[in-house]
Amino acid sequence: MGTMSAIMRSILACVPPAQSSTSDGSLSADFSATSPCGGGEDRISRLPDVLLSDIVSRLPVKDAARTAAISPRWRSLRASTPLVLDDSDILPCSDDDDDDDDDYCFALTDWHALTDTVSRILAGHQGPFRCVRLTAVCNYAAARDGSALVRWLRLFAAKGVQDLVLVNFPNWPFKNNLPAEILSVASLRRLYLGLWNKFPDTEDLPRGAHVFPHLVELGFCRTDIKAKDLDRLLQCSPVLEKLALVSCYDTPRDVRVRSRSLRCVLFWMSIADALAVVVAPRLERLILWNECPGAGLEKNFRIRVKIGHAPKLKVLGYLEPCIHVLEIANTVIESGTKPSPLTTAPSVEILALRVRFGVRKEAKMLPTFLRCFPNVETLHVMSTEPDEPTGKLNFKFWQDVGPIECLQSHIKKVVFKNFRGNRSELAFLRFVVERARHLLNMVVVLADGDPSSEGRLVAKLKPLACSTKRANRDPKFTILVRNGGSSWSFRIASDLSLSDPFDC
Repeated sequence: MGTMSAIMRSILACVPPAQSSTSDGSLSADFSATSPCGGGEDRISRLPDVLLSDIVSRLPVKDAARTAAISPRWRSLRASTPLVLDDSDILPCSDDDDDDDDDYCFALTDWHALTDTVSRILAGHQGPFRCVRLTAVCNYAAARDGSALVRWLRLFAAKGVQDLVLVNFPNWPFKNNLPAEILSVASLRRLYLGLWNKFPDTEDLPRGAHVFPHLVELGFCRTDIKAKDLDRLLQCSPVLEKLALVSCYDTPRDVRVRSRSLRCVLFWMSIADALAVVVAPRLERLILWNECPGAGLEKNFRIRVKIGHAPKLKVLGYLEPCIHVLEIANTVIESGTKPSPLTTAPSVEILALRVRFGVRKEAKMLPTFLRCFPNVETLHVMSTEPDEPTGKLNFKFWQDVGPIECLQSHIKKVVFKNFRGNRSELAFLRFVVERARHLLNMVVVLADGDPSSEGRLVAKLKPLACSTKRANRDPKFTILVRNGGSSWSFRIASDLSLSDPFDC
């Protein structure tokens, strides 16, 4: 990603979207010709204040300000409506849909004037602040002595902001540290930070202090934070449910999750020596996605994924044998590790694996991983192609694999993504079909490519459906073949309303 616009898009793909509505539309009353003057009844103004206030809060900030010209009543509504501010709405090129002009727009922006505009909006609103999303102006406001950003943070604390996104973009030529005043914004329910050089030190925070007593969601996007500061934040956020680390490279190097409230951890395009779930009694989901463009990883780089006390962990993935070293209850899982209470996570019901079937050593880890999760009901497998194949496994290998509890007793659905028709992929699918006694649905998603190859790939799959050795004799068993790749994204993966975040 060489341009500012490309960098911005990668960050905005993960931070929460703006709450205001920027779609095309209009707000109008129903004017009829019944009045003597040819005008009609202003039905919108007859709506109750609470509904009109909600309408104003959903408008981009410039449009919301224009409502003050309608009447004194609307001016009063505007002043008392909780503030929703997205600085992209006040950029001079904010209405231009041409992405190629984004860099030009940034170059022409008067950042001093834009910073002053944001300052006037924040200082002039009586509060409360519902949502503030600053993804363009932070870099200028935090530069030099950072006085503007410090003032804003103090206003956020005083006026009770609930939803806050601060992205230091572009982070060139300034590498700005986040002011310590962020730790005083106790009203926050959601906080996302992007491209900050350093998160403030939490050493002076009193132990047990609830810095963020209402915080439910916390995200770090390419923002440096020390392990001790992350640990302290988790301890000071008693109702935190979702933690996201996005594009965080070795900061911290060892991520330790200790929280009584967390339900979901997302380790997204991030790198660390270890990701350890130490104590997380309410944790339901551990989402891993380790595609890290431009990270320059060494060939033998590994991330240790440790699962400690997480009795409610239900969703896990994508685990990758090529990069993840799995550890359960202080036992490192290696090829051939036998299942025992110290090597299994029985709570996991949805498991996702990402495997290079052309690398023999990695494919051989599949049976071992499956034995670690004896109660899996839905299995997702994503096939990826290796840069340097090292030998494939044939069906003879899978025939010699011993019993696997989840296949014998629990798996009902298997989703295989990026199917290319390789013999090693077919051998694994045949193994699953013949061993999974309760399998009802198998979904095979074809890899992106030439549509003309669809018939050939489907023909290769047909023998699976009528295998005479299939352990499952249920006539309802089906194999569904789908075109196209995965539409998986951070927002899908982080959506707790989805029962299966990998099913897309």
